[in-house]
Amino acid sequence: MRLKISDVTMRYGKLTALQGVHSSADGGKVIAVLGPNASGKTTLLRTIAGLTTPSKGRVELDGVRVDKMTPHDRASKISWVPRIAEVSGAFTIRTVVELGRYAIGPSESRVTDALRQVELLDRSESLWHGASAGMRQRAAMARALAQRTPGGMLVLDEPSSALDMHHLKSMGEMLKQCASEGDIVIAALHDISFAMEIADAVIVLKEGRIVLDGQTNAVLTPSSLGGIYGVDLNWAVDEAGKRHLVIA
Repeated sequence: MRLKISDVTMRYGKLTALQGVHSSADGGKVIAVLGPNASGKTTLLRTIAGLTTPSKGRVELDGVRVDKMTPHDRASKISWVPRIAEVSGAFTIRTVVELGRYAIGPSESRVTDALRQVELLDRSESLWHGASAGMRQRAAMARALAQRTPGGMLVLDEPSSALDMHHLKSMGEMLKQCASEGDIVIAALHDISFAMEIADAVIVLKEGRIVLDGQTNAVLTPSSLGGIYGVDLNWAVDEAGKRHLVIA
């Protein structure tokens, strides 16, 4: 599987959310998308997932435009995890996860396995609207896992924002496992330490443009990110010997 983003521009009236974005990725990688607030991260991910059509340019998977795919083909190749999952109706968590397979056909075993992976199997009959933000986020991940076909693409918008430390670690392991099975994994993140932990490559956006794009160790440095975020950054080393970027 190969993703190609070619000269993508996205305009909403007078607002230009993305401007001339180019990038590419192959299966087997976790790619973190970073950047300040309103830099275009969500817009880029929605465009990559085929949920919006760019004003200019194109996004292709193996040479096929994602916004032109049939619902079945898109659901078979692309799994989407939104920042906030919206659900209408009194659905259980299991039903929400089952809906991830609506376009490609039911599979109770896949749904059960996905719920087990995110540690929600024992809460699967709980109502969605009674669940905590963290549980909903894990359920949205389970929905994508139940839907995904290994070797496809998994697109996630801030999947770690409501998770505690235990489930954050579990989420990172799941994303790396999906990549090891051939997926292109693309996740918008605010947690730079988490990105350093899981990402093979990083894209950094600012004001709708890619300003950094490359291997994680090369991109995530105090000098490269400080000016983008408007803060002075330094390295800090934790008790395990891992380096983290911190505000100086």
